[in-house]
Amino acid sequence: MIIGIDFDNTIADYTGVFHRVGVKLGWLPKEVGQTKEDVKAYFINAGNEPRWTELQGIVYGKEINRARPYEGCLDALRQLKTKGHELVLISHKTRHPIIGEKVNFHIAAANWLKCNKFIHSEDAPFSHNALFFNEQLDLKISKIAELNCDFFIDDLKKVLDHSAFPNNCKPIFFSPHKKEENCISHWKEVIDIIC
Repeated sequence: MIIGIDFDNTIADYTGVFHRVGVKLGWLPKEVGQTKEDVKAYFINAGNEPRWTELQGIVYGKEINRARPYEGCLDALRQLKTKGHELVLISHKTRHPIIGEKVNFHIAAANWLKCNKFIHSEDAPFSHNALFFNEQLDLKISKIAELNCDFFIDDLKKVLDHSAFPNNCKPIFFSPHKKEENCISHWKEVIDIIC
């Protein structure tokens, strides 16, 4: 089977990263909550959405190595590959930030995958040519269909519920921090569903 996987907040865990980087830059008081949602709300409520946008660019670019793989993710993907499944990474990610330094997000993400042994290692689950970074959501959905994915794992319902999401692809909703209906919260559950 062909299994498609999202990148940000599905493989890469940014828990606490937005808070730490925001505090380090002096943009955020330490007492603001640790979650991405808390940090975003702080900037929005302060009427400073551009600063939030800039912070995202920094985290997804220069500071991406602060993110960690979700617990069990690499092992689960290695198991799936060992069982003969083809793994493809399909991400919706602009090439450069809207505001701030023009870091290439696609290269930053690929380097993160290499550093964390998802590519370019003996038992890496992905080959380098199985990485697809799409600048628009519609292109991501089209790529899932084009590659004929049997399963697709994502943390965003708007991807899995998209009107063009292919009917022959089984969606797997990954929601590690808040238990939602019909979701998985740990990567070991992926093995149970697929195998």
